[in-house]
Amino acid sequence: MRLHRLTLRDFRGVAARDLDFDEAGVTVVLGDNETGKSSILEALSLLFELPDDSKAAKLRAVQPAGRDVPSEVVAELTLGGQRVHYRKRWFRQRLTELRVDPGGHTWTGREAHDEAARLFGAHVDQSLWAALVVGQEHALAVPAAGSVAAVLTALDESAGGEIDHGASVPLVAAVEREYQRYFTRTGRPSGDYAEAIARRDQERARVEEAQAQLAEVEQDVGRAERLTRDRATMSARLREQETRVAELTDRRQAADELVGQVDRLRRDAEFAAAQVESARAEAERRAALVQEVKERDRAATDAEDARLRTSAALRAAEQEWERATAALRVARDDQAARRAEVRRLDAHLSRLRDRADLADLRERLAAVEEAHEQERRAAAALERSNVDEAALEAVEAAHLDVLAARAALAAGAPTMVVSRLGDAGVELSGVPLDEDDREVTVDRDTTVVVPDVVEVTVRPGTGAAELAAATASAEDAERRLLAELGRADIAAVRQAARARAEAERALTVAREVLTRRLEGRTLADLTAAHAQLLARVGDDLDDTDDTDDTDETEDPVDDDLDDRAEDTAATLFDPEPAPAKKSSSVKKSLSAKASSAVKEALPAEETTSVKEPLPVEVPLPTTQEATREALARAQAEDVAAAKALARAESAEAGVRTAFETAREEATEARVRAEQAAERRADVHATLDRDRAQQGDELLAAAVDKAAQEAAAIAADLAGAEDAVSRSGFAQLGERLAEATTLRAQLAEQVEHLQDELSRVEGALERAGAQGLATAADRARAELAHAEEHHATLERRALAAARLRETLERHRAEARLRYAAPLRDRIEALGRVVHGPSFTVSLGADLEVEARTVDGIRLPVSSLSTGAREQLATLVRLAIAGLTATDGSGVPVVLDDALGWSDPGRLQAMGALLARAGAAGQVILLTSAPDRYVGTVPGARVVRIWAGARP
Repeated sequence: MRLHRLTLRDFRGVAARDLDFDEAGVTVVLGDNETGKSSILEALSLLFELPDDSKAAKLRAVQPAGRDVPSEVVAELTLGGQRVHYRKRWFRQRLTELRVDPGGHTWTGREAHDEAARLFGAHVDQSLWAALVVGQEHALAVPAAGSVAAVLTALDESAGGEIDHGASVPLVAAVEREYQRYFTRTGRPSGDYAEAIARRDQERARVEEAQAQLAEVEQDVGRAERLTRDRATMSARLREQETRVAELTDRRQAADELVGQVDRLRRDAEFAAAQVESARAEAERRAALVQEVKERDRAATDAEDARLRTSAALRAAEQEWERATAALRVARDDQAARRAEVRRLDAHLSRLRDRADLADLRERLAAVEEAHEQERRAAAALERSNVDEAALEAVEAAHLDVLAARAALAAGAPTMVVSRLGDAGVELSGVPLDEDDREVTVDRDTTVVVPDVVEVTVRPGTGAAELAAATASAEDAERRLLAELGRADIAAVRQAARARAEAERALTVAREVLTRRLEGRTLADLTAAHAQLLARVGDDLDDTDDTDDTDETEDPVDDDLDDRAEDTAATLFDPEPAPAKKSSSVKKSLSAKASSAVKEALPAEETTSVKEPLPVEVPLPTTQEATREALARAQAEDVAAAKALARAESAEAGVRTAFETAREEATEARVRAEQAAERRADVHATLDRDRAQQGDELLAAAVDKAAQEAAAIAADLAGAEDAVSRSGFAQLGERLAEATTLRAQLAEQVEHLQDELSRVEGALERAGAQGLATAADRARAELAHAEEHHATLERRALAAARLRETLERHRAEARLRYAAPLRDRIEALGRVVHGPSFTVSLGADLEVEARTVDGIRLPVSSLSTGAREQLATLVRLAIAGLTATDGSGVPVVLDDALGWSDPGRLQAMGALLARAGAAGQVILLTSAPDRYVGTVPGARVVRIWAGARP
């Protein structure tokens, strides 16, 4: 079979498409996904399978969604040496046409469908078609060559034609038909044989059911007899148990009455005991109250004695404390005077240090201001200068170009010498000639004119003109650079560059001085420190002590110093320095803020000590050294005073503690005395009230009477409890409950036996009415007939199966003898892809069981996806090669195969596909252009597009 042309109209998503295929060679149908490549295989299948009036679901699936249009397929192919034109249209305007050439025979309608199906079945091996025309879903399945009749025929011919292999051989066909009368292809019983087995099993089940029913009837008869006996026995036992329950109930009622009497006596005994306890408690409370009166009298006397003693001790402790307090005041006054002197000297020493620090800070700020002024001037000079190193290099390069151009012009242009010979005037290019002789370089047209006598024009050559133009260009470039920089000539540019370098050096030096003088601090830190010092010592500088006229006395503060410091802080390292201008109001504001900050930072006590006036009667030292010595002496005296104060405070604390202890003891004693007197009065009043209500003798008589009544009630209770014990009350309840439970169980058993007996008797009545014995005999007869019929068919079925098995065994043995050509062909193709070590192992049905490469044998199921896909393609190409020699072959059609192959093996597979195309027809459907187009030599590419013609 060869496919020449295929046309689709409104088939799934394909609106219209015509495809031509080469009779031999490889045709690659290339298109994106969902462009209808897979529809080609589906259209060929439906064309020969379903008539135009079919209602099959798989046919309805190809009609375009949402469109009521006919779907049409037209194929032109070769079958058995005949050219076949086959056209079919489904759904609307149904049509089937078949034309066969040569001869021009034509069929239409159902006849055309039947004739096409006959031709296809007669000339196309269906098993070969299934093996070589493969859709995407079967690309990984390795076909079994033994199931392809055309392959077996080709192998048989290669082996000499000695064995029949096809199912069309008369003996094989007859045996197969006979086998299929009794068995399915999978070996299960079918047809009359399966019906005979089913009937036999059914009759056996009926006989077993009848016998089971008869056995159940016999069991029911025996069960009814046992149930009758059991019911009589249980009824007798139930009556006995009811009598026992009635007896136990009567005994329990009598015992309950005795228990009630015991409960009443027990309550009376508990009440009598409570009365006894109450009388005894009242007697005990009276005795305790009498004893408490005695104890309260003694306690009140003791508390009053203690109050008198503590009052005397408190007065003595108070006098001692007054003396210790007076001594403490004296020690505190002395220590305060010593500490004030220490603070005065310490404040004076701090002022002297601040003055020295202020002088040093003034010097540093002045140096910083001077360095900043130098930096300001250098930065301003740099800002004014526009000639940097790059600009200088550019001007120098332009000037060098001018000099080089002029030298070249002087060397390459002609020279003309003009000499005046008489008094006549001579003009050189329109300019009168002043001197008698002049040498001119001719770089442009130059004219020598003697008025009214002669005019001579000298033109330079081509080379001189070019040199002149180059010179003019270089000079023009130099002039533009000088104009941009605002300089007259190269000397001015060089001077400006030197000035800029000097300014940069000065700026670097000024900044180094600033860094060194600041010593790691910022100008803001120095300014803040200066403001703080100025706030602390400013008043002393305005009103200097008359005695402070040594070398440590500082000059008055410069009024402009703050202004300069603020200017320096505002402009230090500023890229655009501004003039230093500050008003005196700003200075005063800064000083006020610094002074305020100092007062806020210092504690109130220290601030006051700084500002307190020095004692006039004790002159302060004038130097820091003398002040430190005086301060050390004052501190030593302060320490001594502090120790004396500590001793006085310790003594005063001890006396005060003793006084407070005495006061607490006196207070506590007074409170205890008052409490003791109050309690004594309360207990005397309570005892008097109780005796007024009931005397001591009446209280003792009430206790004796309550004890006698309680003893009588206890004797009655003991007698009642003994009567209850003798009645066995505790066991009666349990025995009655057990007897009642057993009576209920016996009643339930009698009722259950009666229900079961009624059910069995009913079943026996129904069994007698159904005639079960007769039905069982009839079932045995039917079973004997079914077993005889089954035995007859089974003998025939087993004979057919044994004959078929014998033929299959001999055919399998024959296949093993001629499987070598198939294996050789598969291995020859595989070695192109996998190398010379490639071998395969074939099974009984000529299927590939395992593949060996480089000595490693793997079953087909263990191969990777790519290797399994390559092996399936190799087997299909081998089958195509075996069946293409006698003209009964079919095209090799692969839909999107070899998608898992790497580039190297894909190239080798492409060569094998091209080789297969040389002997037959190969059609490849793909959406990947690089899979076949660059790997299959000589392939023809047909590109298709979604929903349209190619």
